[in-house]
Amino acid sequence: MRENGTISTWRRVWLIAAIIISLLVLLLAASGIVGTWFGRGVAINVNDSLMEAVDRLAGAGRQGVTQLSDGVDEIRVLVGEVESAVDEVSQNITDKGLVMTLLPQEKEEKILTTAENVGETLDSITSAVETAFDLYKAIDDIPLVDLPKPEEAKVQTLNENVAEIQDNVDQFATDVQQFRDDAASKVDEISERIGEINNQLETTSQNLSALDSELADLQTRVNDWQGRFRTISAITSLFVTLLLIWIIYAMVNLIKQYWAEWKS
Repeated sequence: MRENGTISTWRRVWLIAAIIISLLVLLLAASGIVGTWFGRGVAINVNDSLMEAVDRLAGAGRQGVTQLSDGVDEIRVLVGEVESAVDEVSQNITDKGLVMTLLPQEKEEKILTTAENVGETLDSITSAVETAFDLYKAIDDIPLVDLPKPEEAKVQTLNENVAEIQDNVDQFATDVQQFRDDAASKVDEISERIGEINNQLETTSQNLSALDSELADLQTRVNDWQGRFRTISAITSLFVTLLLIWIIYAMVNLIKQYWAEWKS
């Protein structure tokens, strides 16, 4: 209120306080502009680091898939060789020399070793692929972020495939050993087991191909998200900057108004 054309003491106190508060808001807004763009840079670096890690892990998974595919193909070739040998000696099971020549014990031992190596290779890539999915999911869990979901079940399916292959290969080796020991009745069982293994190998090959495609898609999504994140963060930062500039402008006008009134 005014007294005799002058500003009251309380009004002057209020004007000084208002000017100080407006200055603080102005400084906070100016700092906010700097912080917004600095924070954007930090967020981009963190996002890029996470996405690059996902890309590397997915790449490692794809390399493992290639190794698994080679192992599966090797088992298929070895089993085919044993199948041919069994067919050839089944008509003359009493000829031990022929049996040992065409069906040496080293043959199924190599199949067993290859199947075991396939299992170890799968174990080594499972953690990398699951970690890649987990990191990708961590980004997707951020509010307002909605990324395409990878099919994590493919890894579990492959684990089941390989476990079944290993079980059947173990039984296959036992059947061959019994066949070698004159158990001619094992011929049909060997043929049946070979059919099961070949079916499992075919299914596993298809699932490996599907997982490789999924990991390739994941790498594409990662690269796309890196670009989209930069765009989204730029738009968000620009919006916040314009809002803070408006606040700064408003505070400048208030300070001018209060200062002019205080001086009157």
